[in-house]
Amino acid sequence: MTLFNCKPAHRIVSGFHPDPSICRTPEGRYLMVNSSFEFFPGLPVFESEDGEHWTKIGDALARSSQFVYERIGNSQGMYAPTIRVHDGVYYLIVTNVNAGNLMLTASDPHAGWSDPVWIDGWPGIDPSLFVDDDGTAYICGNEGAQTQEDGEAEPAGIYMSRIDLSTGRVLDARRRICAGITGSNPEGPHMYKRAGMYYLMWAEGGTESGHMENMARARDPEGPYEMYPGNPLITNRSTHLTLQAIGHCDCADFEDDRSLMVFHGTRNNNEYPAQGWIGREPYAVRFTWKGGWPDLSDQSYETQLEGKGDALERAVAWITPGIDVAGRHRVHHHADSTSVVIAAGRATFDPAYGAPLIGTRQTDMMCDFSAVLLDPSRILAGEAGIVIYANAGHYMTLSVQAPRDGMSLIECRVHNVGLDSIVASARLSDRYPVRVGVRGDDTGYSFRASSEPGSGIDLGHAPGKVLSFTNAGGFTGTLLGFYAHGEGLTVFDDVEYTLAEGVTGAATSHEEGRHDEGDV
Repeated sequence: MTLFNCKPAHRIVSGFHPDPSICRTPEGRYLMVNSSFEFFPGLPVFESEDGEHWTKIGDALARSSQFVYERIGNSQGMYAPTIRVHDGVYYLIVTNVNAGNLMLTASDPHAGWSDPVWIDGWPGIDPSLFVDDDGTAYICGNEGAQTQEDGEAEPAGIYMSRIDLSTGRVLDARRRICAGITGSNPEGPHMYKRAGMYYLMWAEGGTESGHMENMARARDPEGPYEMYPGNPLITNRSTHLTLQAIGHCDCADFEDDRSLMVFHGTRNNNEYPAQGWIGREPYAVRFTWKGGWPDLSDQSYETQLEGKGDALERAVAWITPGIDVAGRHRVHHHADSTSVVIAAGRATFDPAYGAPLIGTRQTDMMCDFSAVLLDPSRILAGEAGIVIYANAGHYMTLSVQAPRDGMSLIECRVHNVGLDSIVASARLSDRYPVRVGVRGDDTGYSFRASSEPGSGIDLGHAPGKVLSFTNAGGFTGTLLGFYAHGEGLTVFDDVEYTLAEGVTGAATSHEEGRHDEGDV
């Protein structure tokens, strides 16, 4: 591959929204859904008139009854959905790795989705649906943990069966229709039809630096499949491009001369090795056809490190890792501000013990996130403050500790898999509200606090690589949020999220993803 093969790609949603899947509605619009893993509300749904500019219309998982688990950990939950429409019904098929594969349905995606229809006897992750011209429906996905009749585990590859869309019942035995090219993590398959030929697309190489997308075609959905000679279709492996780990594609307008394709990728800075911590985000491009194949071969794509404000960078959608069964977190939208109220609880960020925080996805490296802690004296024990969260083992906190002798300890800490480092600390009077804030840049985060006039304190800088994919692992990105550990009731008022361009984020005015009392 050479960089002469590089084209620009348009990011359509900012912040971690991995594994994009799209479909064309009967009215000619586009719908997209993304993985949400342990976060709730989950499976965000977006709509577009042109495939380039998108708005959020809701979350497919908006009720706790739809998200089933006994305990949940980081990067568990909802994996790699596929959205399709057939005979006026919208189908969303997805893996809940804590419970199994399932389908949700809707007659109008704006009006909410059904409770799960469970797909028994279908192991593995990344399920997808394809409905042929005669109405025959197929499910495909990757290998599962089940064993074959000879006792051996299923070999890696893409598997397919027929499925009853009304009941979720798998109608015949699983068949491996593709082994992939490298044998490394073939996953995320999607099947299409064009000019009487069946096309199979799948991701391969792992969802990190080796990520790529491949294609094969056949005259029958069961195969045999002919590999595209130009595979991989797209990849940014072994390049210095800002955009990395591209793959996990889905398409619409597949029979048109110009087809719409979405994929995900990560934005990385110019460190060596390059680092990215925002997460995998969706991009959209269009491609043409040549000789019965997409006119793509070893195609690479590039993007700017910082957004231009046209990819929902301003969107604030409050989410929690897991369901807030205890009702500890509340978001209130006022006429000119937003406040977050948290009843303090267990001193852990592990979602297995209940939702540990509430926050919003970071949408650009260059950003500012802050709020006013109205009354530090209401922290009876423990601490409360801002958390920059990758997972329970990798996070940064800017905390206000329970007051002693009229003073509150303000402390910035970095937690890196058990290595807990104090970046800086200071003491402020507990008689005044405390504004806590964090500023992000392409190297990491700077922290600050202030109370009475003239009390602004710089609390140091921490490297973003602590939260990066290469260090923190997992499948999500960074969340900017609030937490409270110990005893008491904390109120964060005047929440602000500002981007590098000076465009204020949606914390004070945006309605997407809003959570009023009782919703989280």
